Amino acid sequence: MTRNEYVYELDIELDMDYITKLVMKKQDESVEGRATHHRLVKDDPYMSSLLERYPLLSPVYNIYPMPPHIGIPLHIDTNRSCAFNIPIEGTEGTHTIFYDCEEPIKLEYDTKRIYDLVKSPVKEMYRHTLIKPLLINNTTPHEVTNNKDTMRITISWSLQKGVTFEQAIRCFNESIL
Repeated sequence: MTRNEYVYELDIELDMDYITKLVMKKQDESVEGRATHHRLVKDDPYMSSLLERYPLLSPVYNIYPMPPHIGIPLHIDTNRSCAFNIPIEGTEGTHTIFYDCEEPIKLEYDTKRIYDLVKSPVKEMYRHTLIKPLLINNTTPHEVTNNKDTMRITISWSLQKGVTFEQAIRCFNESIL
């Protein structure tokens, strides 16, 4: 299992069949008054049970369908330092790439996607393919690539505001014991 300063793969049991069916059903829906990728945990009993098991999770999760040959540009997540990411479909052969800024970071806020685009020169530090549920450190500049001919679909479930990557790791590990 991969565990470093960027990602922490989790050894947890999830009903992936249920989650996949839920995402496929809800990916084209939206929640009134919320960003188009947001879904409410309280609207589903299984997702609510995961929130009870891992209480640092947010009451909102995100569904990210990424069309073929489309990526998520270099950014740092705004207002979240860590997320619980779950692969749903087509993640094989795609990458989340983490970078280091060699000078003071310049950011530009994207209101639609709710992240800060990184406008500074960067150096690649680590590359990961999401094939297992994991925690991701969102405070590091990163981008997602999908250079394939198929859709990539994931859940990215924020942790409550202010929860660090290290705190999230402890929360998930304590829930496993």
